[in-house]
Amino acid sequence: MKVSLNSLKQFTSVDISLDELVKKINEQLGKVEGTTDLAMLYADALIVRVVTATKHPNADRLTICRIDDGHVIEGLERDQDGLIQVVCGAPNVSEAMFAIWLPPGMTVPATESDKEPLVLSAREIRGVVSNGMLAAADELAIGNDHEGIIELTKTDLPYNSEVELTPGLNFAKTFGLDDTVLEIENKMFTHRPDCFGQLGVAREIAGILGAQFTSPDWYVTSPKFDAHNDLELNVVNSAGKNVPRFMAIAMKDVVIGPSPFWLQCELVRMGGKPLNNVVDITNYMMLLTGQPMHAYDYDSLSGHTIGARMAFESEKVTLLNGKTYTLTPEDIVIFDGEEVVGLGGVMGGGNSE
Repeated sequence: MKVSLNSLKQFTSVDISLDELVKKINEQLGKVEGTTDLAMLYADALIVRVVTATKHPNADRLTICRIDDGHVIEGLERDQDGLIQVVCGAPNVSEAMFAIWLPPGMTVPATESDKEPLVLSAREIRGVVSNGMLAAADELAIGNDHEGIIELTKTDLPYNSEVELTPGLNFAKTFGLDDTVLEIENKMFTHRPDCFGQLGVAREIAGILGAQFTSPDWYVTSPKFDAHNDLELNVVNSAGKNVPRFMAIAMKDVVIGPSPFWLQCELVRMGGKPLNNVVDITNYMMLLTGQPMHAYDYDSLSGHTIGARMAFESEKVTLLNGKTYTLTPEDIVIFDGEEVVGLGGVMGGGNSE
């Protein structure tokens, strides 16, 4: 299980060194199998503004950009306006957009573990000097998107941030990636479901350190939802004591698209992978709380029914990973009015993608 040190610090005080923390976790919680220094991985990445974007004279698909980095990086050639030149091949690059710049000397994060990591430099591309690169999500090891470079807007900033998009902002600090991720052995958690999420681990570490832990308001306050009587939803639970509580709500006017970038970064810190806004928010809450969640297409649920029950002997289900499993009566399944649509607490069905 991957645990974000920044997440721990959101919920409790961690006023000891990383080495001391790892030692205490090893002694009283479970073996720390490794740590990842995200702060170092993203240390030199900056948020920049593309001031000009003109077509490359020698390449149809390349654009010569001049970027404003807030004069943070020293030692690079600048034009008369103090801007730095970068050649970009992304189709979405445009004037006035905010992007993420990897300057010369920085290792492209997605290649960090490669046998020969890609270290950027100031080099000529079709006769024009490019200082580093403007990054796509996959190059930052944040998702798999390579359709274009990341374009940042105000809504991409962390929801509780008072920071304004400004050239020269440190990317890692702005998006919480100035972080260390601890990987704790999974077998330790098999008998501690209260530690499945980041909140549970933070609560446990607060106890180990003798520190105060206070659950966030959203965790202890019952949510209230506006009623939509035009969305009929039958919620059933036939699993008895095996599923003490099963909850579902019907939502409408949902538009599927990319998540705001702050959410994508949160998932990466916690060991997840961004897919789209609907999947990402359910995975985010699951990683925070340890509570399994899944989103289903309302229109695809037979009888507009969703529920939990025990599987039938030799019942089969194909899950999102494309594999088909033969179930036993000990397995908990999620079902609609006609068929199984998920394996409870494990994965959604292939028909729910």
